[in-house]
Amino acid sequence: MKKYMLFIIPVYLVYVFGYFYVVLPPLNWHAPEFWQFLIFTVGPILVITLIFSLTNQGMHAFDRLKGKFMKQTVHDATAKTSNWKTAAKLSAIALAIMIIFPFASSLISSKIFHAKEYANRIVVKDVKFKEIPEVDFKKTPIIDRDSSIRLGDKVMGNMSEWVSQFNVSDEYTQISYKDSVYRVTPLTYNGFIKYFKNKGNGIPAYITVDSTSGKTSLVKLKDLGLDGMKYVPSAMFNENLMRHLRFQHPTEIFGSPSFEIDEKGRPWYICSTYTYKGVGAKKSVTGAIFLDPITGESTKYDKGKIPTWADRIFPESLVINELDENGSLQGGYWNSVFGQNGVTLTSEGYNYLEKDGDIWLYSGITSANADESNLGFVLVNLRTHEAMKIATAGANETSAMKSAQSEVKNYGYESTFPLLINIKGNPVYLMSLKDNGLIKMYATVSAVDYQKVATVSSDEGLDALFKKTLNLLGTSSDNISAESMKTATIVVKSIEKLNVEGNTQYYIQAENNEIFKITFTTKYENQLVFLKPKDKLNITYVDTEGIKTIKEIK
Repeated sequence: MKKYMLFIIPVYLVYVFGYFYVVLPPLNWHAPEFWQFLIFTVGPILVITLIFSLTNQGMHAFDRLKGKFMKQTVHDATAKTSNWKTAAKLSAIALAIMIIFPFASSLISSKIFHAKEYANRIVVKDVKFKEIPEVDFKKTPIIDRDSSIRLGDKVMGNMSEWVSQFNVSDEYTQISYKDSVYRVTPLTYNGFIKYFKNKGNGIPAYITVDSTSGKTSLVKLKDLGLDGMKYVPSAMFNENLMRHLRFQHPTEIFGSPSFEIDEKGRPWYICSTYTYKGVGAKKSVTGAIFLDPITGESTKYDKGKIPTWADRIFPESLVINELDENGSLQGGYWNSVFGQNGVTLTSEGYNYLEKDGDIWLYSGITSANADESNLGFVLVNLRTHEAMKIATAGANETSAMKSAQSEVKNYGYESTFPLLINIKGNPVYLMSLKDNGLIKMYATVSAVDYQKVATVSSDEGLDALFKKTLNLLGTSSDNISAESMKTATIVVKSIEKLNVEGNTQYYIQAENNEIFKITFTTKYENQLVFLKPKDKLNITYVDTEGIKTIKEIK
């Protein structure tokens, strides 16, 4: 038996270490992966012990019944039977704990029993739309991730000395950098053989894409006075980023790291750390580990002490889940399933905007019946977890995308997921229109009235779109104050209609010969379609440089 054990124990230890080395589970009882680790490593030993115990227990009981032993031998057999019984019981109890406890803990800690706690995972404060700063196109990410990937691949294709040795990662993290917004992504090793060929010098560069202009750069680390990155996701063995992190922080629960750069351009991998309620329930961020991929050194920060240059501490998927539970569980779990009274959810997508030097996640808020309107929208700071909700009813993002696509349907362009921006106090959706992944046009759609659509070619730029949107909204480039709004009752003398770049403009001459204009919208469809001379209108308008633009028909 000892001979077998001398062989079995080393093999078993190699198996346990090999499983840990490959799977990298956190040694933390809150993590489901920890219990999987126990089941696949300790579990087989317990099963073998249980089977062996029951088998030997039965054999000794059978021998006693046959009466083949002397009194002393029968006593020894009874003692051995008792030992096997104990071993069987302990093995069965341990197996039951490993299998049942994680599921029981997860169920007891679930939102079925703790709906309010789940609903309050994120604190969302209600604010006015004015909290959203006026749009600054120098900080507005109009270049989406797919377009960034194309731009990055194009730059890499021009680097003939590297194109066969390295690939471009598809990560493209959205960050705030040098008073603008960028997407950044590292190069990766191009397979097993190329890793061994280049691992001595590491990954030599990363790519930045300006999300406002599309300007793309391949940044060589040697130009920054830095060595190559050795601890990266595409590295192997002990230089693999996740393995290196796990060996440094064996008890931490962390997810996928994100690639970022600080204000000096130095690369970092930032890995958020988590905990759960019970086993695997109510996931929440506890902080982040900052790993220098050049040296391999790492530092853990609590969530309230994160360096301000970092942008992505709270991952998008977790934030969306928190927002959905905040909107759906306020009335309890069963209300979220059946009655759904007051239940709200995020819309089918999200985007980013820059505010106060941080990256904020944007998503619309809609009712549980998923109609074509939004109740408002929400912004969440991905570094601090600050969240605010703005109640601005209007069309949802999908409707806005369809409106923009309909405006250029002869081209067959597809819209990116929009971003809600503030143009002179008006909530407006901003999006790109693409043809086979290439940005061809920019568009804005009024969030209040999705029939109001402005488009320009990408060559004209966002400044042209801004001016066109102002004209569409009947807004001058100066802020409209309450004092500049005027009211009047007019009697219609004549009406003229003019199509301006796809939008129908009504020019109404009053009997006192004053001329007013208004863009056709579904909001005033009944009044405008059947308008005729001698009709009386009560209007609110703004007079800008002699142009009287109707803002409201009462």
